[in-house]
Amino acid sequence: MNSVRHYPLAIIVATLCYFGLGAAWFTMFRSAWLEGIGRTMEQLQASGVSPALVYAIALLMTLALALFLSWLIQATGPLTLARGVQVAVILWFCVVFATWATEYAFEGRGVKILAINTGYCLIGMVLMGAVLGGWTKKTE
Repeated sequence: MNSVRHYPLAIIVATLCYFGLGAAWFTMFRSAWLEGIGRTMEQLQASGVSPALVYAIALLMTLALALFLSWLIQATGPLTLARGVQVAVILWFCVVFATWATEYAFEGRGVKILAINTGYCLIGMVLMGAVLGGWTKKTE
């Protein structure tokens, strides 16, 4: 078994890349996303859920994903940018896409909202994988 050494700065950078992508992604696709979830911005704002809580949960769960992806990349082989991306894509397809596609099929949701939601995860995880896989300790 390969030894795993987390690089805290890499995990923070990967988390912020994914989180920042979400801001851009859901700004770009806001109208289509709202249509896909069957809500308006006013309905979301009137739900009573604190935006600070929503963003805190999103940030913490993104951090958890970065930690897991860091561990998975290292535990399954050499630490390289290409492997980081490869592991991220495999994890995305086998976990994120497989579960969301199944759920959306049973719920009768369209392909458009599936692409918006899982596309964000795919690109975010690829960014994370690239950062986490490509990050190496500086030679001293």
